[in-house]
Amino acid sequence: MLKIFQISSDIVEIVHGIQMKAFIPLLEKYQDYDISPAMESLERTKMKIDKANTTSYMFKLNDTNVGWVRVMELEEKTYKISALCVLPEYHNRGIAQEALKQIESYYPNARKWSLDTIFQEKGNCHLYEKMGYVKFGELIPINERMSLVAYIKTCKLKDN
Repeated sequence: MLKIFQISSDIVEIVHGIQMKAFIPLLEKYQDYDISPAMESLERTKMKIDKANTTSYMFKLNDTNVGWVRVMELEEKTYKISALCVLPEYHNRGIAQEALKQIESYYPNARKWSLDTIFQEKGNCHLYEKMGYVKFGELIPINERMSLVAYIKTCKLKDN
């Protein structure tokens, strides 16, 4: 069973290790050295976790930490999912989908969610589209191998 729990930067070494393992295959594939989370220092990861209006979550399957994500409040009731990652050996098990569902449920008054992903990673795009996210805006070219695509999800507020 997947457990999602809030974390702080006191476990930044664990988080940074997961992030490195998750993003190195993408770094090798796309060579996006300037923006890849795999290139991020431990100190920068800590700074992102500690950033105001940011909440970070770890994903644990059984007793193993398998992924993490940050949720940033951009403005009232508008949130951004950032650098969602799952260890490669745990891909294709529905972990990212379940984690997103659980995290979104923590914000019942959210009006809008946004995120960016690699356009060439069709599995990521399929996941987000299946979860109700819609492509938004123009592609952002990073290099000749890779572009980023933005997604948004507009939520219907529940009547009280």
